[in-house]
Amino acid sequence: MNECRSQRRLAGPHRGPIGSVRERLVAKVYTLFENLFRGPRSGQPARNRSIVRSALTLPRLRRLSQTLFLGLFLVLLCKTEFRGSFQPSELEFRLPYPVRAFLETDPLVAIANALATHALYRGLLWSLAILIPTLFLGRFFCGWICPLGTMNHLVANIRSEKKSGRQRIASNRYKQWQTFKYYLLIALLLAAFLGGALVGILDPIALAVRSLALSILPAWNYALNALLERSHGHSVLPIALLSFKQAHFRQGFLLGVIFIVILALNLRITRLWCRALCPLGALLGLASRWSILGLEKHPAHCEDCNRCLLHCQGGDDPIPGVPWRKAECVLCMNCVADCPESGIQFRFFPAAPGSGAIEGADLKRRRVLAGLAAGAVSIPLLRANTGLSAEPHERLIRPPAALDEKQFLARCIRCGECMKVCPNNALHPALTEAGWEGIWTPVLAPRVGYCEPSCTLCGQVCPTGAIWRFTSKEKAWALAGADTRPIRLGTAFYDRGRCLPWAMATDCIVCEEWCPTSPKAVYLQSAEVTDAAGNTKQVRQPYIDPEHCVGCGACEFACPVRDRPAVYVTSAGESRSKTNQILIGRANKPMSWFPESGDVPGWMKVGETRLFEAVDLWKYVDGDAERYLRAGVRRTLTANYRYGDAVEAVADIYLMEAPRGAASIFESEPSSGSRPVALGDAGRSYGQSLTFRQGPFFVRLVAYEDAPQTARALVSLAQAIAARLVGAG
Repeated sequence: MNECRSQRRLAGPHRGPIGSVRERLVAKVYTLFENLFRGPRSGQPARNRSIVRSALTLPRLRRLSQTLFLGLFLVLLCKTEFRGSFQPSELEFRLPYPVRAFLETDPLVAIANALATHALYRGLLWSLAILIPTLFLGRFFCGWICPLGTMNHLVANIRSEKKSGRQRIASNRYKQWQTFKYYLLIALLLAAFLGGALVGILDPIALAVRSLALSILPAWNYALNALLERSHGHSVLPIALLSFKQAHFRQGFLLGVIFIVILALNLRITRLWCRALCPLGALLGLASRWSILGLEKHPAHCEDCNRCLLHCQGGDDPIPGVPWRKAECVLCMNCVADCPESGIQFRFFPAAPGSGAIEGADLKRRRVLAGLAAGAVSIPLLRANTGLSAEPHERLIRPPAALDEKQFLARCIRCGECMKVCPNNALHPALTEAGWEGIWTPVLAPRVGYCEPSCTLCGQVCPTGAIWRFTSKEKAWALAGADTRPIRLGTAFYDRGRCLPWAMATDCIVCEEWCPTSPKAVYLQSAEVTDAAGNTKQVRQPYIDPEHCVGCGACEFACPVRDRPAVYVTSAGESRSKTNQILIGRANKPMSWFPESGDVPGWMKVGETRLFEAVDLWKYVDGDAERYLRAGVRRTLTANYRYGDAVEAVADIYLMEAPRGAASIFESEPSSGSRPVALGDAGRSYGQSLTFRQGPFFVRLVAYEDAPQTARALVSLAQAIAARLVGAG
């Protein structure tokens, strides 16, 4: 019976007054865009005007909220930029605005990051500010805050022949295909659990930032520049809207087309992206199941005018007589404002007379299993390719402080923040350099721009820790010290067949002049050559010192051979990889840093030494790993010991990137209750435990029993470890 009644509503009874209502509905479609920023006109009877007037307040507040948050989003995106020049100094430049705010409050990004890394990166805890209210209010974020949702809302209100009259009303009814986003969410979350951050491709905040930053805003900047050139003048407004420097991005056209298509689909179906594809909307829809704010319907007041469907943004069936779909409602409040009889109202703890409401998503078991299967096979299929480890692309040059490739792909959400903020336009979205799993992740394109020696902006704006936050001292390109290992992106190589001094007997020292490292990685040697005329001359031929080259790309960027440069950078020698190296340093084997049984009187080594790389440290010190990662830990080794039959102990050795990292961990340990001991560079004994630092090493020994000989025995074991660490690292 409800189904028949619904069909009757769509068709509408053929009576004169209803016909006039239909005409008013069609006329209203043509004024939707204008009405977005003002409330619909009230033509209701006087007895209902006060009620309707109060109902109209909510859509106006929602429009105001959408306007403010979209404006804030665009302002922060435009402020994700460095205006000025870098000067060598001790001061770190920091962006003055919280440009990561929208991404850090994204619950989908936070959950995917936690699933992939078994931890939650700093800042992502702010996502609770969205998730917790959703449990009580429903999908308020989608209707009131989401910038992509607001842009979809704006475009949906443009007049379209495909959405007029009955077609518009029919398109705003609930459709079964709206559940696709839930199955997509299931697949993406399982892929995240398996170590792939594919969720960033479809997350609405990441998608909006990526599309606007890498395509729409550069196109806007280009158009304004062209307009100013034609006008032969400048005005204050265009200058305020211009970026400091015109940016160009690979795949900018493709990203722009995808974004425009997403918006254009709203001309056919209102908020098609939000209804069918948005994984964040699906997550918030599932969380809204327990919300206490709901829609209360009064079928007795309904006159079958269908006004509640005219402006419905979520396709959640607000009309009386059929169940309301709570998980689909984005709380636009248009249905309440449009109802002339006050037949529907939003209330806390609403009654559920008649047809009631469907609390959760209408999911089918087989399709859920299909979503799980899609997520389970996605990562193995993508990594069966050769891109990740079997045949890494030589031009897969990641930003400074990027994690190891596998961990990087588990964290990077392709938001484009690092590419937007790069002052030299050096970072670009990858296509196939990292395999299909790494599409749109950042790579360095030295021919377009090089990595600024003192810049740390990419680490500042990364919301997930794919690029770790670092300082210019840790980067150590221009001010490298004897105890500092610079962050290396790769190594430069020469194509001698194209290099002017090598191939054409022509002097050129551009690469040496541009090399920013200290000491320079490019050095020159004079050579006697014969030119085409048979004349003998001296030219200075360039060489690369791999010990000092950091792969910044400045030499490739500046090379005067424009089509294909004579010097180029590859990822060989990058700091983040232990295998992609061209120089093998001479160091003690890590396993030999621990004394064996009998090496120290009274101590017996129990079991094997365990080793944890930086990306796996959480497996050993879960909950405190971030402190060591911030200090630059490279690897951690641990071994168990027994002293006689009385004392059992564990020894941990943390190898840091530089001695100052070991010093920062040592100084962060409490000193109360300790006494200094002569070990390494500095040491403390706490009786039942002991810590010391030596060069880039921080060592901790902890005994499980407090016996009279514990403190003395720990010192003897620590002395043996310190002796083995001499010259290591």
